Amino acid sequence: MKGIFQVGICDDKQEDLRLIEKAVRDSAKRIGISIPIECFLFQDGEKMYEEMGKERFDLVLLDIEMPGMNGFQLAKRISMDRRTPCLIFISVHESFVFDAQTFMPLWFVRKSMLEKDMYKALQKYVELTTFKKACYELKGGSVYIRDIVYIECSGHLLTIQMADGKVIKQYGSLRVMEEELSKHHFLRIHKSYLVNPRYIEDIGRQEIRLTDGTMLEMGRDRRKALLQAIYKYEGENYGVR
Repeated sequence: MKGIFQVGICDDKQEDLRLIEKAVRDSAKRIGISIPIECFLFQDGEKMYEEMGKERFDLVLLDIEMPGMNGFQLAKRISMDRRTPCLIFISVHESFVFDAQTFMPLWFVRKSMLEKDMYKALQKYVELTTFKKACYELKGGSVYIRDIVYIECSGHLLTIQMADGKVIKQYGSLRVMEEELSKHHFLRIHKSYLVNPRYIEDIGRQEIRLTDGTMLEMGRDRRKALLQAIYKYEGENYGVR
């Protein structure tokens, strides 16, 4: 996360957008999410999808019933692109909860119980992600593990690229970092690179593309193992990234 909790909300009704945003902010405050929250509001699924090519949301809340591209259709396109896996559906019709499970959402929020359900949804988000707790100790201090994009090793010099653009350099062992970060699904794509899978956009033949467009060289014969690791990661973490 880039020091800001970015939330995308899509609902065709302006008043509902306002109420959903308020529920998000109120729930975050009650839970104790201390970093700034930025809400992006959309009344059209197509426009939200287009914007997601520019912004990387930490959380996406979708109304199911909308004209044009509905919430289910938008969720399908998002999941195919791997632009963000963290998803909450919102609807006035509770019966949609069964159809919603196809997309493995983090939560289903009923508009009739907006404040109560939103609080539970954000609480689950905090519990299942490294939002609050998981930090990694560097020589200059600690960082959130989820904010580490990748680590590059040159000799004994480690260059740690953070999601906010900050670059941290220190001496150490990439092998040791790999062992320590393996439980957080970090992937060794090359003898010189260790990558956080939440930032992998695509795996090519000889390199991978990150969500910001950065291309990193991939080691020979690693592609099959990396694809399997990504599939496993998505299966375990869809909706809670």
